[in-house]
Amino acid sequence: MRRAWLSICLVLVWVLPASAAESDPARLLDSMEKELKRNKEQLTLPDYPSPYFISYLMRDVQTTSLASRYGAPIYRREDRQRVVFADVRVGSPEFDNTQDPYPGFDFNFMSFDPLKDRAPLSDDDLALRKVLWQTTDAEYKQAVASYLKVKAQRVYEADDPEFTGSFSSAPALRQIDKPASFVTDQGRFEKEITRLSTKLSEVPFIHDSSATFDAMRQDRYYVNSEGSASFTSQTWYSLTMTAMARADDGAVVPHAVVIYARTPEGIPDREQLDAMLNDLVTELDALRKAPVLPPYNGPTLLEGDTAGVFLHEALGHRLEGHRQAGGEEGGTFRGKVGDPILPEMISVYDDPTQANFGKVGINGWYGIDDEGVEAQKVTLVEAGRLAGFLLTRRPIEKFRNSNGHARGSGTQRPVARMGTLVLTSTKSRTDKELKEQLMALAREQGKPFAIILRKAASGMTNTSSWGFQAFKGVAKLVYKVDVNTGEETLVRGVELVGTPLASLMKVAAVGETPAIFNGYCGAESGFVPVSTITPSLLMSELEFQKSPPKREQKEVLPPPSR
Repeated sequence: MRRAWLSICLVLVWVLPASAAESDPARLLDSMEKELKRNKEQLTLPDYPSPYFISYLMRDVQTTSLASRYGAPIYRREDRQRVVFADVRVGSPEFDNTQDPYPGFDFNFMSFDPLKDRAPLSDDDLALRKVLWQTTDAEYKQAVASYLKVKAQRVYEADDPEFTGSFSSAPALRQIDKPASFVTDQGRFEKEITRLSTKLSEVPFIHDSSATFDAMRQDRYYVNSEGSASFTSQTWYSLTMTAMARADDGAVVPHAVVIYARTPEGIPDREQLDAMLNDLVTELDALRKAPVLPPYNGPTLLEGDTAGVFLHEALGHRLEGHRQAGGEEGGTFRGKVGDPILPEMISVYDDPTQANFGKVGINGWYGIDDEGVEAQKVTLVEAGRLAGFLLTRRPIEKFRNSNGHARGSGTQRPVARMGTLVLTSTKSRTDKELKEQLMALAREQGKPFAIILRKAASGMTNTSSWGFQAFKGVAKLVYKVDVNTGEETLVRGVELVGTPLASLMKVAAVGETPAIFNGYCGAESGFVPVSTITPSLLMSELEFQKSPPKREQKEVLPPPSR
């Protein structure tokens, strides 16, 4: 099943080796351009078409993860690799090999080479060009086979009347950014997470816990046969505290705090971390004692970043351009430009060019996408009406040109992805007014209580035409609100579910203070960093289903002691 989900994950990295710091972006781009030119001019098979377009994308990624458990370090992982992706297109921009949704695979596992897309870590011109040569050769042969296959399919299948082509032109972009600084005090952060894991391990009701610190730097080199050449460099850091307890019914109750930053200085200081740890422990203690909420459907207030998870899953993925083309996607909003899809007071845009939200670094920030197109702010919903989509260089109906949202990871083909999704409203309510309206809606509907979702962990959605058009949010802190007194009772055992067209029009009111949700999103082009910025959303109706139970027996013996 093809799914897309927003998750707070721990895939981040570490200290920059000297060899990477000394890399010369201009020299590497020159090597890539030389090999690209040679292949574009000479690569051909007799009686078969030559490539009309070639691009190379090389990612230089350094990663390190530190983890501590029970007050002691349990791993220090460091890695660095360069991987290359070659986009080789055969046919024409009007129709090419990329129309094949299922390109062939090499089933000769004896010849499988896990290193075939790896580039040298040094700036060796000949070694890099040989990797690009081999990669291009393999991709060209596959492109020819795919092109002939999709051409043959047209004999049997009727053309999509809304098909507008396979590829669009884009201005040549030449830009070399300054390499991002990547210096981290490994000893300091290992000491800090060991201290935090010690404090967690000393809490009697917590039976498992850990603390991690991760950092990542990604240098990205891109060239294409239209004359583009660019180098970008970004870093991410995170600190995570995770703890698990058991409820009286044996249910495993997890809880976590995840902090993202663009620089090491963005990680909170010791006093702030201790305050977050204390909140984590207090909330987990309350969760393990909380009653289980039966399935619910009714008025719900999505506070802070939980509104961002809802927006990402219910709306964002369905506005990715490639999901509006072909028969494999559900096309929830295909052909609906100009139609109302949200209340009139709401507008939504995606802005990858915004680097910070106040003092918080934004995960979804980037300057150039993975097709060499400059990132752009895009209006998606204006006054409640659908206005546009997140686009790559693959045209869709009424939209031919990219707006810089082609993204991916590793050697996956980039597709349209969110950067930083932002919701604004012409009308807003204070927190007090939102809660009062929440209770009033529940009373009108004859409900004995309403729901406040205060924290969410992650979400997922299905957009394919052969699946259910639905989304799900994994809840962390859910409160049942008495409709008469406003008293809040923490509950557990449920997760947010819904269908997009029904849910989006249920927004009854919008808060006045926006909150940021930083995370990572996984889809068919891999995991990419993303963000949402949105105020609280009051929903006149939203559904919660029972979450999958996980129960286990307590340990036979008590934990060892000194």
